[in-house]
Amino acid sequence: IVVFGRASGKHVTSEVNANNIGVEMAANDALDKALARLNRWESTQEGESVADIRTELQTVMQNDFGVFRTGESMAEGLKKLEALKERLNHAALTDTSKVFNTMRVEALELDNLLAVALSTAVLANERVESRGAHSRFDYTERDDANWLKHSLYFAEGDRTGSRAVNMQPKHMKAMEPEVRES
Repeated sequence: IVVFGRASGKHVTSEVNANNIGVEMAANDALDKALARLNRWESTQEGESVADIRTELQTVMQNDFGVFRTGESMAEGLKKLEALKERLNHAALTDTSKVFNTMRVEALELDNLLAVALSTAVLANERVESRGAHSRFDYTERDDANWLKHSLYFAEGDRTGSRAVNMQPKHMKAMEPEVRES
């Protein structure tokens, strides 16, 4: 990630410079939101351990949203994730030092992980089919008629959507969808 992140950053910088692409400044409300997120972790003195919540998040995702799943286990898992989200709102850092604070980084990462876990869970529960590496025992067949699309989750408003799969790639021949055989 570090190597490719650095390479990606360098590529973006060179493209921006080579093509004279203007870069907009971040809006004040976006900056305020980011600083509020950081300050929340700096100001909470007492609460549950970030590490404990992260461990439970890993367990929920492995047990309820693993490769093999059912609607019943995912419904239970969604309840657990919502509870973890609430608990995370009351978690605290025991280290609020300003330099090389790995605990702060882990807390911010957990905020991100939980957001991704919720979106993954909501969409996995909504998709009533088996496809690729995601197998539902309660919906064993692939359903291209209804699910050959990209599923999208919007945290604001807690809503889902979709967009069509691009079946006309620009640089290579399109692969026809097919059922994976053992």
